[in-house]
Amino acid sequence: MLPDWFPGRRLLIGTGLALGGVLAVVAVQTSRVESRQVQTDPVNPAVAPEAPQRLAEALKIRTITQQDPAKLDSAAFREFYRYAAQAFPAVHAALDTTHVNGLSRLYTWRGSDPSLAPIVLMAHVDVVPIEDSSAWAHPPFGGRIADEHVWGRGALDDKASALGILEAIEALLKQDITPRRTVHVAFGHDEEVGGTRGGRALSERITAGGVSPALVVDEGGAVTRGALPGLTDPLAVVGVAGKGFLSLSLRADGPGGHSSVPPSRTSIEVLAEALTRLRDNPLPSRLTGVASTLFDYLAPEVTLPMRTVLANRWLTAPILRTVMNRRPATRAAIRTTTVPTRLDAGVKDNVIPTEARAVVNFRILPSQSIPEVVAHVRRLLDGLPVRIEPIRSTPPPSVSAIETPAFRMMQRTIGQVTADSVVVAPYLLPGRTDSGYYADHSDAVYRFVPYQLGPDDRSRIHGANERIAVDDYRTVVQFYTQLLRNADRLPVAQTSSAEPDG
Repeated sequence: MLPDWFPGRRLLIGTGLALGGVLAVVAVQTSRVESRQVQTDPVNPAVAPEAPQRLAEALKIRTITQQDPAKLDSAAFREFYRYAAQAFPAVHAALDTTHVNGLSRLYTWRGSDPSLAPIVLMAHVDVVPIEDSSAWAHPPFGGRIADEHVWGRGALDDKASALGILEAIEALLKQDITPRRTVHVAFGHDEEVGGTRGGRALSERITAGGVSPALVVDEGGAVTRGALPGLTDPLAVVGVAGKGFLSLSLRADGPGGHSSVPPSRTSIEVLAEALTRLRDNPLPSRLTGVASTLFDYLAPEVTLPMRTVLANRWLTAPILRTVMNRRPATRAAIRTTTVPTRLDAGVKDNVIPTEARAVVNFRILPSQSIPEVVAHVRRLLDGLPVRIEPIRSTPPPSVSAIETPAFRMMQRTIGQVTADSVVVAPYLLPGRTDSGYYADHSDAVYRFVPYQLGPDDRSRIHGANERIAVDDYRTVVQFYTQLLRNADRLPVAQTSSAEPDG
């Protein structure tokens, strides 16, 4: 015991009591976390042996996207739908088919109870162009099955979803199953360039007359491992929201002339300084909103040190930010990202350009807005001779509900067809999909396809050697099959007798 006359005695005692109090709160908070997972028994819906080959055949069709609709190879898209009709005859005999803006398709499987709110299964059939086919181990449009994978552009993004949905419905029809709820299958043809003629038009048709879908499922999340220290089980992340989209044009002006007599600062150097300022001063990370809910779901599933961090974010937020910012995928989940995507300057190596231009792309958190991001850029570049002009933008869509029967049904379905130990959690999709067009019409818009997505696989999406494991594709088909079965058991919370115009 310290004597009464010891200098700072009261301070030491107070500090000790405060530290003890903090540790007690930390211990209590850590002990209170409870699992939010749904207990399931595995199911094993049958998948046709020919399913992987049918996907491979679809990958041979060059449904390449174009920003300008006039440059689109419409014949390729019509070929895709002809192939789908031939490969899935029961679907095309039983479901109503509507052409939307020529190259998108809406399939409608009429339910036995038209008063129930419908569900929507989404996919897109357009794919991005190939930059260098020589970088591929197998031809990008060869439709090869090799090394237990199906190879080709669109294998992950997003023909596996489209073919998987058709496989599931074909199998259910052959079992003489009719859903209680009407099922809309929406295939967009221009998702990769914004979906304005495809995804948006499909959404407008489905939600016409005030229809509010009970469930909308699109591409987005996947199954991954090692996403967070302390999490040993596979993690299935279901996108409950997407980010907003903003592209800004930055134009820097400067004196031109011959490169032998350069000015004090060229347009390229001004632009480089602008880009450096944006890189060095990103918008702040935020651990609120969807990120906070993700941590609530993960806290009970991680080992003790990380569980303590996640359960006590009031204290550990700086540590958590450091951990999340180490990896691009987790960093994108907690901040509005900034990245230059295009540069253009100069016409000749001995001519100083009078203008240099860059396009900078931002993916915006749901808690932020497009004007807020533009204001941030203008503040950072104040004083530089740079013109800032918005090119294209889409605000962040609404966040879907999580503590609901619909989300628990998604958890149950994923658990039934994937590994027994899989952890299912909501997350923020770092990009956008056409599902955003439904966010104002339904609070159950979820983005997930159950393929395994490792670090090496992320670069394959829009990159070389895109492929999907044959076993993963079978799981995709099983997922849609079980989802259709489970969706009919959703509580009758929303009703609508309206149907989209045929």
